[in-house]
Amino acid sequence: MFPLGALLAWAGVLHWLLHALGLLANYEPVFHSIAQIQGFMMCFAVGFLFTAIPRRTGTGPPAAWQMVVAVLAPVGTVIAAWFERWIISQVCWLALVIVLIGFAVNRFLTAEATRRPPNSFIWVPLSLTMGIAGSALIATGGILGEGYFWLHDLGRLFLLQGMFIGLVVGVGGMVLPLITSGDAPGDATATWSDHLARAGHVAAALVLSASFWIECMISQVGGLALRAAIVLTVLLVSGRVYRAPSTPGWHRRLVWLSAWMIPAGYTMAALFPLQSKAGLHVVFIGGFAMMALSVGLHVVLAHGGYASMTTGRPWQVPVYGGLLIAAMVLRAMCDFDRSHFFIWLGAAAAAFLAATIVWGSLVVPRLLRAPRAGEA
Repeated sequence: MFPLGALLAWAGVLHWLLHALGLLANYEPVFHSIAQIQGFMMCFAVGFLFTAIPRRTGTGPPAAWQMVVAVLAPVGTVIAAWFERWIISQVCWLALVIVLIGFAVNRFLTAEATRRPPNSFIWVPLSLTMGIAGSALIATGGILGEGYFWLHDLGRLFLLQGMFIGLVVGVGGMVLPLITSGDAPGDATATWSDHLARAGHVAAALVLSASFWIECMISQVGGLALRAAIVLTVLLVSGRVYRAPSTPGWHRRLVWLSAWMIPAGYTMAALFPLQSKAGLHVVFIGGFAMMALSVGLHVVLAHGGYASMTTGRPWQVPVYGGLLIAAMVLRAMCDFDRSHFFIWLGAAAAAFLAATIVWGSLVVPRLLRAPRAGEA
């Protein structure tokens, strides 16, 4: 799922580089957002959850048919979006989300589970439901017409931002302390403190959802500022990002940095509303993409027989991290220097694609062969 996600990222970004170079006529921002969120990021989310949930709960891996859906659905989503077959694109994506919800809920609730997920994992079904709601709102706004286009805008916010914010802060409650400091959170229990913790996560999800409505209907700045505050609060309380990484391993620093990029990006968008897309791409590139690639790297090394490398310093890690930061800055310049928009956009696309190549040079060989003596 991780290499597939990287390939779909190429589908979503390469056409921008080709357009900037004058080799492709069309500029496809809608396709770009679908390919990046529902293709690239979705593949990394599925790959992680298909690995982490069975290991955490002691249950079985995904069935063969679930893996087939997981591989084919994002490809179908991106291909259909390129040809502007929007309904087919979203049907493919919804099929994947339904399979993922069923997979997760079944393993969370089954009596065969030897362990329970931490309290923060309640965000997983909530986030996926947020994505489904977003897709439904987009369709509804389009059907009802111009007077209801705000439903379309609200749906895009739920789908393109809300779903992955929820997955980051929810899964981050387990992953961030574990990767950065080696602290594994405890299992969810039926105690009052755990009930209260889960209620707090549900309340935070409701506030996050409200921030999108506020942005659409009342105040763009207010919605963005509220989003920055709620994401930061959950990451501090559940993800413990106030602690710098204490476990060796360069990729762990990138995971920690990427968590901070999300509230930082929303703060930037609130401070510079006329250039809000610059702040949003701090979230998307410095936050979502950097976290996906770095957590994906950790999963491959830790569970692929290369555990010793999780505390190492492969040269590829600072290089792909630096290229992602460069892509983030260059993409931000598109909104601060609009007279050279496509120059900055082409440079940003090139830096992002180069980052995936460097990341792939570290990950793909370790997926294709068993570790040699001394590597494990």
